[in-house]
Amino acid sequence: MRELVYEIEFLSDIVLPATSNTEGNIEQLDFIAGSNFLGMVAKNYAKFENSFNIFHSGAVKFGDATLLKDAKRTYKMPLSFFHEKADDKTLYNHHTIEDFSKFTQLKQKRNGYITQDLEVFYIDYNYSQKSAYDKDKRRSKDSSMFGYSAMKKGLKWLFSIRVDDNKISPKDFELLKESIKGTKRLGKSKSAQYGLVEIRTSNIALSTPKVQMQDNTILYLNSRIALVDESGNPTYDLTYLFNGLKDENIEYSKCQLKTSTFTPYNGARQTKDYERVCINKGSVIVLNNVKIEDIPHFVGAYQSEGFGQILVNPSFLSQEKFSFIELKNKKDNAEKQVIKSDLSKFLKQRENTKQEKLDILNRVDDFIGTNKSLYKKIKPSQWGKIRSICTSGEADFKDEIREYISHGVKEWDNKQIETLLQDNYSLEFIKLISIQMPKIKKAGDNKDEN
Repeated sequence: MRELVYEIEFLSDIVLPATSNTEGNIEQLDFIAGSNFLGMVAKNYAKFENSFNIFHSGAVKFGDATLLKDAKRTYKMPLSFFHEKADDKTLYNHHTIEDFSKFTQLKQKRNGYITQDLEVFYIDYNYSQKSAYDKDKRRSKDSSMFGYSAMKKGLKWLFSIRVDDNKISPKDFELLKESIKGTKRLGKSKSAQYGLVEIRTSNIALSTPKVQMQDNTILYLNSRIALVDESGNPTYDLTYLFNGLKDENIEYSKCQLKTSTFTPYNGARQTKDYERVCINKGSVIVLNNVKIEDIPHFVGAYQSEGFGQILVNPSFLSQEKFSFIELKNKKDNAEKQVIKSDLSKFLKQRENTKQEKLDILNRVDDFIGTNKSLYKKIKPSQWGKIRSICTSGEADFKDEIREYISHGVKEWDNKQIETLLQDNYSLEFIKLISIQMPKIKKAGDNKDEN
């Protein structure tokens, strides 16, 4: 099986909700699920010679993405990491502790990422308060406030796609590689200010150092797993991890598991899929009297969507007592120490928002300076219609704009259309262009009259 490794960089803030709910306190994912990459490739579903083999046979596995730290691969915080409640400097692997009486009260580490060298860091989020738009009254909709917690732009991630060469034709293999690379849209609210990413090939190795355990075998869940029983029903029963595993082979007292359920939304079919019953990534399972060669690297269902990947005896789960290595970026640490109060965080967010708006305005100014001659014959009424489409808040606003300017009395030529509707241009960016372009044209007309 061939493994293709890619890096993904956030070109804007990204919203990745853990559920398809649209109301209430929505939990955010702190990783990119493999199903997102499957969806990006699935846009070319009809172009593949054998689409079934690509998306439904298990011959192609789209892996989850994890954060990159200084070009190093990272891992979701293992749930076996504990520390004394009053001291988080010294940590312990739960499954290696023999005498728990020496501890006052242990507390579990649950958030963050580590490298194989035990460097630790956490994801920062930007919180924005939004309001739904009332198209009839042309203003914010009453009683429809909501908020987004978005991962900050600039973050870099690493993921892989595993391909079975025996089941995929060379033509489909090349189309797969071309479909995943380039500028893409990811997450929620992709048509607005969020969701822009760039994917490119990577040379970073994905191997994880292993150690030989004396008594037990340690499994680290490097992705969510969804187990099914012999009847195909979802289950949390660990004996269904792989064939031959028995209840007596599982050290339940040493395992650390976190479970969840969610109902994915299928955009192609415009409906929700079956509910998924998962054991979350970062969970740790301890086995005894099991041959390592009998343990598969992938278990359970939905493997094509990034589910089911496990690591056997990773080195970061071998030590009983250890400490995290301090982050090298001291500037970021100092900033986190200063910004503690809610007011400080609010003011910092306001500053970041103003800077983002200034960046967009500068890009709009550059766009107009470069392309004003291209649009000199476009009437202000057409820009007004484009502005109205952007203000409507429709998710497919670019499709509506394309439909409008491609027909009618004054059709735009292809260069004018494609220059305005590039993939990396957000709703806010195009809206500002539609506001400023008529002003430039009017100023130019007045100059000609004088």
